[in-house]
Amino acid sequence: MTSGILGIMACPILEDELIYSLRNDGEEKNIFLLDNDHNKMIIPKLEENGISCTVLDERRFLSGEANIPDDGYRVVIWMMDLGLHEEPENLRIRIRELMSEFQGHVDAIALYYGLCGNGLAGIEDWASANLVVPVTICKDRHGKVCDDCICVPMGGTDNYLRLLKKYPGIMYFTPGMACSFEEFLDSMELFKGIEKGDREMFKMILEMADYKYVMKIQTGLGDQKNFQRCIEDFAKEYELDVMELEEGWVSTEVADLTYERAKSLLDDHMERAA
Repeated sequence: MTSGILGIMACPILEDELIYSLRNDGEEKNIFLLDNDHNKMIIPKLEENGISCTVLDERRFLSGEANIPDDGYRVVIWMMDLGLHEEPENLRIRIRELMSEFQGHVDAIALYYGLCGNGLAGIEDWASANLVVPVTICKDRHGKVCDDCICVPMGGTDNYLRLLKKYPGIMYFTPGMACSFEEFLDSMELFKGIEKGDREMFKMILEMADYKYVMKIQTGLGDQKNFQRCIEDFAKEYELDVMELEEGWVSTEVADLTYERAKSLLDDHMERAA
C-alpha cells in the first residue's frame, strides 16, 4: 500500500488528465486541494467525478500550519497559473521556485506539464540535483517528455508528430482548452506581446498565420456537457471552421504512466526514508 504525500503541480489544461488519474486509482487516499485563484474549473469537475477533497489554505499549508493526516496515502494538488505559459523562461524559473517551496511538505512531486516551449526541459535532472524529493513529469512510453498539452492525449511525441504532419496549421482543442479558451489564448506564444483580451488582434494574428480550422479532439474527459458548445463559440468568434479528429488517435497512456511513475517514486522514497 502506498504511503506518504504525493504533491501534484498541474497546469489547468491538464486537470482533466489529473482527475482521470485520481478517479481510476482504486487505492484509498486523502486528497487535498490548495486554495488559490486557479481552482475555478477543477473543483466542480472533482465533484462531478465523485472525488472528495479537502480544500486547504495555500499559505497555511506551505508554512506548515495546515493539519492533514500523518499516515496513509495523501495527495496534495496545487493548481498553477495558466499565464505562466506566456514566457517559457518565466515558467522555468517559477516552477523551480514553487517546487523548492513544495518539497518541504510532500514526499514526491508529479508535474502535470509538458515541455511548454522548452520551459521545463531538463526539469527532472534539475530536481535530482537540487531537491530532496523525487520529481516526474508527463512522459511517453519511451521516456520522452511530452511537448505540450496536446502531446499528452496523443499518447506521446511520436503520435503527436504524426498529427502535426497530417493536420498542419490547425488550432487543436481538447475539452480542457475549449472550455477555457479565453484564458488559453492569453497564454499562447502565438499571441505573445498582445494585450490580454484584445480579440480583434487575436483574430488578425490567426488570419495572418492562415488558420482556417479548429480541430475538436475528443478525449472523453473533462466538461463533456459544454465541449461542443465551446468549440462552436470559439469557431464563430474567430471565423474558423470546425473539424473533428477521427477515432484512433487519442490515448490515456501518458496520464496512466505519469501517475503510476509518481506513485512508484513516492513508494521508493518512503522506503528509503523508513
